Amino acid sequence: MKFPKKGVDWYYKSGKKYVTPVILIFFFIVAFVLICQMVKPESYNVKLFEVAEKTIRSPQTVEDTEKTKEEQLKAAADVEDVYVFNRETAQNRESLVSSLFAYVGEVNQEAAENDAKNKKAAEDANKATPKPTTIDQKLTSLKAKLSKNVSENVTDGISDTMLSILLRMDTKDLDAVEKEVISALDVAMEESVRKDNMTEVKVGARDTIELSNLSPSYKGVAKAILSYAIVPNEVYSAEQTADRRKEASANVIPVKILQGQVIVQEGQIIDREIYRQLALLNLLNQKMPIKQYAGFGLLLVSLASMLYFFTQRQKNLDHDKKNQALLVFSSVYVVILAMLVIIRYLEGVDISNISFLFPAAFGPMIIKILLNEKFAFMITIFTAIASFFVFQSDATTAVNVTVSTYILLSGLASIVVLRDYSRRSAILQSGFIVGLANIAFVFLLMMISNTGLVTFAFWVPVGYAFLGGIGSFVLGIGVIPVFETVFGMLTTSRLVELSNPNHPLLKKILMKAPGTYHHSLMVANLAESCADAIGANSLLVRVGCFYHDIGKTLRPPYFVENQLQGINPHDRLTPEQSRDIIIAHTTDGAAILRDNRFPQPIIDIALQHHGTTLVKYFYHKAKEQNPDISELEFRYPGPKPQTREIAIINVADSVEAAVRSCDEPTKDKIRAIVNSIVDDRIKDKQFIESDITFQEIEVVRETLCATLNGIYHQRIQYPDGK
Repeated sequence: MKFPKKGVDWYYKSGKKYVTPVILIFFFIVAFVLICQMVKPESYNVKLFEVAEKTIRSPQTVEDTEKTKEEQLKAAADVEDVYVFNRETAQNRESLVSSLFAYVGEVNQEAAENDAKNKKAAEDANKATPKPTTIDQKLTSLKAKLSKNVSENVTDGISDTMLSILLRMDTKDLDAVEKEVISALDVAMEESVRKDNMTEVKVGARDTIELSNLSPSYKGVAKAILSYAIVPNEVYSAEQTADRRKEASANVIPVKILQGQVIVQEGQIIDREIYRQLALLNLLNQKMPIKQYAGFGLLLVSLASMLYFFTQRQKNLDHDKKNQALLVFSSVYVVILAMLVIIRYLEGVDISNISFLFPAAFGPMIIKILLNEKFAFMITIFTAIASFFVFQSDATTAVNVTVSTYILLSGLASIVVLRDYSRRSAILQSGFIVGLANIAFVFLLMMISNTGLVTFAFWVPVGYAFLGGIGSFVLGIGVIPVFETVFGMLTTSRLVELSNPNHPLLKKILMKAPGTYHHSLMVANLAESCADAIGANSLLVRVGCFYHDIGKTLRPPYFVENQLQGINPHDRLTPEQSRDIIIAHTTDGAAILRDNRFPQPIIDIALQHHGTTLVKYFYHKAKEQNPDISELEFRYPGPKPQTREIAIINVADSVEAAVRSCDEPTKDKIRAIVNSIVDDRIKDKQFIESDITFQEIEVVRETLCATLNGIYHQRIQYPDGK
């Protein structure tokens, strides 16, 4: 299928930057849908007052707000009213009683003085002795004193009869009655006196008076005064009562429906309370609360943000590689979530312990091969987090932790065990080791969860775990080529596959352009040595060299290494025509590799290995014919080398061709050629877009000289016949 040129141009100029965000958003939406689908509560078709067809457990721990509110109201109602004890009340009542007796004494004193004064005045006037002050007069005077400028009118609580009895007493009797009343009042007011127990307190106080040594004629008035003096000394505090009830309500532990708790047993009648709990758990309508959807959305956003910032910190990746890493990681994570959906479905059909069959090592294994070990650790953590939510339904919290811990341990084991992934046999061997490690993990976790070791429930997850470990790697081997093709990834195993001499394109080079084939092998040896010397990807360099000149297979005779002795097709062409044929081999080679779905790094080598260098021979030939010819017209279209690997090939390609064309190359000649080409590339600024350093260029320079000296070493001339 051929895409329109305008569309392809738009993609590479501006459209490419929109592809990665769009795909990442798509992956995010898919991941969100998958997670929500897995954690969505199972729906039950139940009705009120019907018999439950199966036992229903709570899929999660939720607060029963209605029950909690009932308990809070009950706790608040159980709090008794708060009364505040006022010790000053007793003192005030004692003062009131003392004042009463003081006024009685004062009235009697005034009456006696008036009587004596009147009697003396009558004697002086030789008149008859006047009558003494009557009780009624004293009572009137006493009541006037007791009710004048007072906050409490004592006369309203003590009858005139009792007051009259007091007025008839002498001072000694008054003191005795006052003493007994105050003493009894003090004892009574030391205790809590409220409206609801005031009668009981008064009765007890009167009994105290009854048992005293007072004259029986005075006990009645003492009881009356004491009953009047006793008042509540504890007052109801609405504020403190409200505070205590609020505190009691706040101290109520929220009522929760625990995860794994049985809501209704099979065969049990579904009453209103059970139905209410099922509705609270969203087990009747397959709906999750909006806040749960928002929570999972924010969780995925958090994970995506961590992945993004982690990727941006990878200094060894350029912008395109970072985008590619994000796409690969996201796609693998979506595949893992899809696997979780399948396992979750199998759990739903009551396959016991099937969660241990989940290929936990699949994601870390693929990510380590396609990206690197750091990303593999991250996807292991992401998978464990997702599994914790996925396996919580219809299970207890202990089971959740067990499965999630198993997935985490299995993923970490795959990262540690997988070392050599250039051969499928080595990958399968790693899978077998991870399967054994999974058995150990399950054995350990089952012991921790106190599961019987000789039961069927123990050996089933052990078998599942072993199969899950091996299956992860078998599945990974089958899926990796898909990722390599879709994302243009280049793995060690893929490079080894491309380096096979029986590959169709290598056989094509050998058959159509044998000189180019030999040249490519020589360049591969040189470039590989240089890559090893500076720590670059030597396998990529070697394989890239095999294919870097595949564009020459379209016109083999036009390239010197394929020309027969004395026959040069360029002799019949203009310099411009020759230039076009020579330059075209880079773009033709990239097109051939692209049509054969080669990884992008190999395509880049074919396209960039000449950079924007000048086709000097035909340029100078054209300049002889037209001195005004522009140098730009005879340069390769580029781009310049973008990586260290391509920069190495750029130099090695030219050096190999130059040394091969040299007669009897010596060490000095080789070094001169190498220095000339390297200096020319630096002067021409061919390496400014790659990440190769000047120090590494010097290492490449020395490595080329040493390798070429080993290839073209001078042979000892032996005498004839010896």
